[in-house]
Amino acid sequence: MRMHSTVPGHTAQCPHHAATQPAAPATRHTAPTVTSGLSGIVLLALAVALLLTAPMAHASTHETLDVRSAMLLDMSTGRIIYEQNADEPIPPASLTKVLSMFVTLDQVRAGKASLKDTVKVSRRAFSTGGSRMFLKQGETLTLNDLLEGMAVSSGNDASVATAEYIGGNVDNFVQMMNAKARALGMKNSVFRNPHGLPAAGQHTTARDMLTLSRAYLAQYPEALRYHSTRFIKHNKVITTNKNPLLGNCEGADGLKTGWVFASGYNLISTVKRGKTRLLAVVLGAETTRARAQEVNRLVEAGFRSVAGGGKSVSTLLADMKPADYALNLHKTNSEAYAELRKTSKAAKSRKTSVAAAKTSEDAKAAPVQKKSKKKKATATAEKAAPKASKTIASKSSATSGNKAGAQSARKAVAKAEDQEPAPKAAKKKTSSTKSTADKTSAPGKKAAPREVADKQG
Repeated sequence: MRMHSTVPGHTAQCPHHAATQPAAPATRHTAPTVTSGLSGIVLLALAVALLLTAPMAHASTHETLDVRSAMLLDMSTGRIIYEQNADEPIPPASLTKVLSMFVTLDQVRAGKASLKDTVKVSRRAFSTGGSRMFLKQGETLTLNDLLEGMAVSSGNDASVATAEYIGGNVDNFVQMMNAKARALGMKNSVFRNPHGLPAAGQHTTARDMLTLSRAYLAQYPEALRYHSTRFIKHNKVITTNKNPLLGNCEGADGLKTGWVFASGYNLISTVKRGKTRLLAVVLGAETTRARAQEVNRLVEAGFRSVAGGGKSVSTLLADMKPADYALNLHKTNSEAYAELRKTSKAAKSRKTSVAAAKTSEDAKAAPVQKKSKKKKATATAEKAAPKASKTIASKSSATSGNKAGAQSARKAVAKAEDQEPAPKAAKKKTSSTKSTADKTSAPGKKAAPREVADKQG
């Protein structure tokens, strides 16, 4: 099986060559007609030449892609099996985010950052235009969430928030990006920002984008989990992955789309089938449909070429029919919103079941609560009963003590009366004692002094 690092007949000038090659025979036919003065034959010969050249120009165009530049790499062997205008300078658009994510993951691997780090969204990040993750100023989220927003939502706001966190500020981060690009050998690329919005002097090539993506996947194959995610929801807004091959092309699992007016529609895509992984780059498609169909056509031709048969990718491109590479561009969005509706219904049913279960539990718990309240009241009464009995006992003991004290006092008085010779004086004391007792126990008098006396005595 022959692999071609350069495919003949793929340059932008190919259609022109194909159209002009048959012109030589036409010139040879016209020479005698001019000398013979038969101008009608000249016109007829020119018309025939145009008819002959039209199919050839169509065939040559079909051997190339309807994009400004493209490349296809067999990552399993490291061979470039197709390229088209690979060194034409084109604005990278959001393909820039692949380099931004590369730099960020380098810092994580170096231990200078963690995917669990929380990042606060600045005003600058929040106000960045273009495609967005819909961050809010002042909110905090993890670095991992921001990377997901860059890959899936193509969030320019997430790119700025990441750049500010990793680089300290955007300018420092952009310097890190360009240093990384030079280290990777991206000789014809310059980056001015972390997201790819239009900026003077910012450009790349299909070859450099292939170099970047190849190294990125080699060093961080786990990053495909970001790029294969179909949609995310943040701040109640759903954003979908614009990679048209996801869910449409067997084995497609990344990477990144991009668009600005100056570049057209760009796409880096990787597809794995069996042990073979292909990496495709197309830049400068005129529409989203052209981008989707042309990259799918390139990938399908690539797998057919790798499978054997001796045909080059360019030859297979010409042999393919539209049915071989047509895609449903709305599939990802449809599936995303279908999944959202499914999730919403599931959430509502969960809420309903939880509410019903809670109501049932409350109904069951009500009699138990009543019983527990009764038990609690009974227990409280039982606890209070001994205290009350103790209080009554103490009061009764105190009363009995008071009575005993009074009896002893009377006995003492009686004894004193027996010792004194004058019975009249004794009677007076007895009567005075009785009168004091009468006065203290008389109704309408205050009992407090007596109680105090009893307590003190």
